[in-house]
Amino acid sequence: MDEFVIQTDGLTKRYGNVLAVDNLSMEVRRGRVYGLLGPNGSGKTTTMGLLLGLLKPSSGTFSLFGSSDGHEESLRRVGAIIESPSFYPYLSGLQNLKYFQMIFGGGPEEDLESLIDRVGLGGRGDDRFRTYSLGMKQRLGIAYALLGDPDLVFLDEPTNGLDPEGMIEVRELIRSLGDGNRTVLLSSHLLHEVEQVCDSVTIISNGKLIAQGEVSQLVATAGSERVRTKTTDDGKARQILSALDWVEDVATDEDSLLVTTPIERSSEITEALAHSEVYVAEMMPVRTSLEEYFLEVTANAEDGHQ
Repeated sequence: MDEFVIQTDGLTKRYGNVLAVDNLSMEVRRGRVYGLLGPNGSGKTTTMGLLLGLLKPSSGTFSLFGSSDGHEESLRRVGAIIESPSFYPYLSGLQNLKYFQMIFGGGPEEDLESLIDRVGLGGRGDDRFRTYSLGMKQRLGIAYALLGDPDLVFLDEPTNGLDPEGMIEVRELIRSLGDGNRTVLLSSHLLHEVEQVCDSVTIISNGKLIAQGEVSQLVATAGSERVRTKTTDDGKARQILSALDWVEDVATDEDSLLVTTPIERSSEITEALAHSEVYVAEMMPVRTSLEEYFLEVTANAEDGHQ
């Protein structure tokens, strides 16, 4: 088994004077769900297009499954849905899948019914594509990407058009796709979704790599540590805590206080308040979100402080 399913080295795509992808070097390991994140126009879709052979690099190299040669053979192990899926409107969802299965040799026909069920289109596979909602079209696109049981799947904004319940179902589906030896590369602007689904992320801005790693490790490096607390007298508690030199900030957040201070000093917060007969009713650490980390590193990149 190849440890890395994707490796790029100085991958660059230039359109005239515009660098869509700028000297990008990244690695994606086998058997996980990876997020490819970046602001609009950051080069996410261009990067996917390069890896899929839809675009030719201006410079740099990349490899799929450890091979930098014979990309055509490697691409037989890849499934993808990039931007909006295109299907024949007068054919049913199942007929569309059969058509593409015949073209690409995507496995036995009897697998299609279970594939339709897996993406949440059970009972609608025989309906014409033109009657599908946007969310149903997205689901069929995921089914298309899974034809032939690929080892690597590219998904570009797969939850577009889905209602909240549908987003949860597709999120669980994507999570399951990364089990075992299959790898999923997910591009999405919904950072809350990415944080719940992805093991690791690569963040790019203006075509450049600005961060890469495990989601949990990246968010642990972002911003200040905070503690959320509720007390018997929040007004008095805020005055007491604001006077402590190891407390950076105290803010009111709905019905609690948000204290910016090292989490390991939580017991000292309790002690300082108790001395003034203010007692803690609830206390919990506040974990930095992927969205906060993303905003921090992309803002730094824009300012040139990578």
